[in-house]
Amino acid sequence: MSTAPGAGIRRTTEARRHYRDLIDALLAEGDREAARACAELAVAQGIWRHPEQRPEHYVPSLEPCPVFDPAQFWFTGYLAESYPRIRAELDAVTAEFPDGFLPVEEPLLDRGRWEQVTFYEAGHRFADVCERFPVTASVVEGIPEAGGGGPGVVTLSWLHPGTHIRPHCGGSNARHRVHLGLRVPEGPRIRVGDRTLRWQEGECLVFDDSFEHEVWHEGTEPRVVLLLDVSHHALDPSVRDWILSARSEFDARIGSYMSERGIRRAELTEGALRLTADHSVTGLITRYLRENNASAIELRDGKARYEYR
Repeated sequence: MSTAPGAGIRRTTEARRHYRDLIDALLAEGDREAARACAELAVAQGIWRHPEQRPEHYVPSLEPCPVFDPAQFWFTGYLAESYPRIRAELDAVTAEFPDGFLPVEEPLLDRGRWEQVTFYEAGHRFADVCERFPVTASVVEGIPEAGGGGPGVVTLSWLHPGTHIRPHCGGSNARHRVHLGLRVPEGPRIRVGDRTLRWQEGECLVFDDSFEHEVWHEGTEPRVVLLLDVSHHALDPSVRDWILSARSEFDARIGSYMSERGIRRAELTEGALRLTADHSVTGLITRYLRENNASAIELRDGKARYEYR
């Protein structure tokens, strides 16, 4: 099954989330056949229009299309023209601070190293990064569709040799993901839907990351791209404005993240992060430790391991 009509799709975000979680679990178990069958069932039931496009937040009126011609977007030419300056700054900054990139927090890494520095997230500007990469920041600020007016993130994405990023779908089909190749050795590639793409230095890729995509790096040198999210070109302006206005403030999202996970306080001390659990989590774990007459508990390979004094 490929594409079903979009008319009549009225499923809730919760229904899509449950289907997505099941498909992701099947993919994590390596059962691609069962995952595909589940995705096709979801399309038949009006969850999505295409089995490989499975976002949680879905605009059904947008035609499913995994990859776009970069030439149809004005900013790809602007980015290509800016490539020499961005690349020169990247080389200069990383020569002085070779370990200045941070691990990507998403649990999508199958093996290897995947790091990034973030300029913007949901309209929030990270001043320290922009000050560290002022040339790149100024280029991004010249694209109103990205940065402070963008629907997602702007990052420098650093992929190390031997890395594999698992198949996954982005959270919304209302945006395009743009990659500008900065350092591109032999070896890395990305699959978006049924298309396999390779980066080129100074050139852009434009794709819909709500389609299932997967990344491999089988080379010997790191790959670096400038990654930007922009609103989908075919999105109705009123819908686009509503989506952008619904972006939560960065502090609110951090607060929600901590609340959902029972974290009351987070403190960075000498490079080490220390977390303090809230009352409910503290009480629950304390009871488990006492019932098992243990002094500590640690998660290893997904299993709880007790320590005894």
